[in-house]
Amino acid sequence: MRRYLTKSILVYGDSLVWGRNASNRDRHKYEDRWPNILGARLKNVKVWEAGLGGRTTNLDFQGLPGRNGLKYLPVALLQAAPLDLVILALGTNDLFAEAGRKPQDTVNAMRSLIKVTKDLPTAQGSSVPNTSPPKVMIVSPPNCLPLSSVTGEGFPELDELTQWLPKLAKLYGELAIEQDTYFADATKFCEPDPVDGLHLDVKNTRQLGVGIAKTLALTGFAGLIKNR
Repeated sequence: MRRYLTKSILVYGDSLVWGRNASNRDRHKYEDRWPNILGARLKNVKVWEAGLGGRTTNLDFQGLPGRNGLKYLPVALLQAAPLDLVILALGTNDLFAEAGRKPQDTVNAMRSLIKVTKDLPTAQGSSVPNTSPPKVMIVSPPNCLPLSSVTGEGFPELDELTQWLPKLAKLYGELAIEQDTYFADATKFCEPDPVDGLHLDVKNTRQLGVGIAKTLALTGFAGLIKNR
């Protein structure tokens, strides 16, 4: 039984959730970051941002503490609980050369994140033991640009990522069906900034928020606020 009129959403992801601005390596303004655009476009929702640059599904990177998404997800869930929906937007950093991963490896890790999320009410230390498990949405990352199309300082892995990310999107879509979760392919809503070929400019991060809001509205999760 719901105890709150406002639905609560946790967006858990990497630098695209955090709001990395490729042009100045700073952070997009609060009102421009896609999780907050999502919150502004849906009726009666509260959105919690939990983004961190370099975050993976379940990998540790030497020299980058706190990037293991699986390890830190329980903390994020308990901090924001009770939750109606958890949006998992991870995967790009898994496919960097340093990680040595293939898309299927990342899908297997995402399956673990989904399990942790659905087990929230029964988790040790849970403050919401009598609530229903939150729904889950998987957001596959937007594709990146080939290195030859980058106007600034790009990432050496971009060419390989252009091959891996579409495969990851397909596999995430299949995982969503398997796990009975919502799914959104970010590539349908936004394009990377040519400055670094990976992150989003203001226009595209806003478009991503609008696209995901419309996707959720179609599921019946929440109504869409028009003219925003």
